[in-house]
Amino acid sequence: MITYDFIVTGLGCAGMSLMYYLLDSPLKDKKILLIDYSSKSKNDRTWCYWAEKPLPIHPKNSPLVYWENINIVKAEEKIQSKLGDYKYFHIKSSDFYNEVSEKIKKFPNVTFIKDHIASLDQIGNDKVIVKTENNGSFYGSKVFNSIPLDQPTTKKSILNQTFVGWKIKCKGACFEKSSATLMHFPEINRNESEFFYILPYNESEALVEYTLYTKNKVSTELLEKKLEVYLKNNLGIDEFEILFEESGTIPMTTQKFEAKKESNIISIGTLAGCTKPSTGYTFYDIQKHSQQILNQLLEENIQPKYKWIRKKRFSFYDNILLNIAVKWPSELPRIFKEMFEKNQGQQVLRFLNEESSFWEELKLLGSLKYGIFIKSLLHYEKH
Repeated sequence: MITYDFIVTGLGCAGMSLMYYLLDSPLKDKKILLIDYSSKSKNDRTWCYWAEKPLPIHPKNSPLVYWENINIVKAEEKIQSKLGDYKYFHIKSSDFYNEVSEKIKKFPNVTFIKDHIASLDQIGNDKVIVKTENNGSFYGSKVFNSIPLDQPTTKKSILNQTFVGWKIKCKGACFEKSSATLMHFPEINRNESEFFYILPYNESEALVEYTLYTKNKVSTELLEKKLEVYLKNNLGIDEFEILFEESGTIPMTTQKFEAKKESNIISIGTLAGCTKPSTGYTFYDIQKHSQQILNQLLEENIQPKYKWIRKKRFSFYDNILLNIAVKWPSELPRIFKEMFEKNQGQQVLRFLNEESSFWEELKLLGSLKYGIFIKSLLHYEKH
């Protein structure tokens, strides 16, 4: 049986990103196997990130879409925040998949198999066996996995960001195309946090999403109904055409997912903890983790550290906010509005990217009304 140098199981954002960097490196001629149940030809996700300029991995063969302002809306109170040197960039997943796939096709040493993964197990110290449902088993020296074959280490239920979104086209001018709305809290929900998200591509087309923070399973029909009511009652849109639909569930937790203990099975993506626990953003950290993995692969005579490691203070900040989201969800609209109202947008986004200094964080957090944070500390709990 052939032993591959690298096997990538799961070709979502994390798997594709890792391949992008590998194929631009001295490791590009290694024998690589890619396994995913999908051919990755459909548009199934929308990704956004903020930065001063597009990341090198940003698709180059599609229009560059970004916003220079973002809105936070609480009931009828709107805060519009200018992003300074930052821009809020948008990526259509099909553009991303297509561009990285075209890159992969140029390398005959890379093999793709369309299949589901049954199991991953390390054999000895230097080999992993990957069992698929329909194509048998394969050996790899290292496996990079983004598929959640195991459950979280804790049985405690976690908060999830459950969402459904429609890209719609309406008649006439329905949207303010210069600003993206990160959060619109139309009313206060004392039991769960919920908000709407708007990415306007032009005055008549936008992606509009409904997001709910919940520990419970929620039907897609209920989410879609909320979205339909919002479009009609809050945006005044009765007639529209749905151009694209997306939905999903993002875990909001600082808890570690159960990962294989073997050193040659390396978790990537959400499985590795690249999803920001308090916001759900993942794309930007996946890029940092992919480059970290590549650097470790290229180093010689060292003990590699492939795990995605965050600074502990950011996990603490996230837990404080998650604790509020679970126990006092009606406080979240005020917190996010206040954060952008009393600080420059670029400073807030640096903080959310976990690229701020400790002193910048003290200044930002010190600008907020601290009563609810003290309450969260007194009733502190990890989520």
